[in-house]
Amino acid sequence: MATRRLFFGIGLDEQATSTIQQWLSRSVAHHQPPTLARNWHITLAFLAQVDTPTTDALIEFAEQLKGAPFELQFSQSGYWAHNGIFYLPPAPSDALGSLAAPLRALSEQWQLYTNPYPYSPHITLFRNHKPTPQVRAPMTPFTLTVTKFHLYHSHSSQDGLHYTPIASFGLSA
Repeated sequence: MATRRLFFGIGLDEQATSTIQQWLSRSVAHHQPPTLARNWHITLAFLAQVDTPTTDALIEFAEQLKGAPFELQFSQSGYWAHNGIFYLPPAPSDALGSLAAPLRALSEQWQLYTNPYPYSPHITLFRNHKPTPQVRAPMTPFTLTVTKFHLYHSHSSQDGLHYTPIASFGLSA
């Protein structure tokens, strides 16, 4: 049976993407290209390889989730030395944690993927970048308004990695 590599996540709007791109090009010294801006997102729950019937059930589950739109504040960067990931973490958000928790729990309950780490939301800007990219100037803080989340398919094509939304789920008050 065919499977697809899936995850739930939150995409970035054009303003957030532009703010990050400008900061990276003007204020961050790095020796390799950043991750592709088209793929910037915040993972809610990684699901690994998923077959079609399970994908359909995941979509049904996500459609039932309730939550109001919320904002995420970004003002700093971070770096995980063990894997060379340079990233942007949002300020702590109860709403973000409340959205991610049932999705991560479902992934574990259905034995799709068990994450060995606590939830640590972030936007990955570089992978396998050692040493740490040098930040010459702080990032201009920005806000991302979250009104929906997506079920993404992670796949490669001739022009690189793509994270393609296959279903979207709106948040409403």
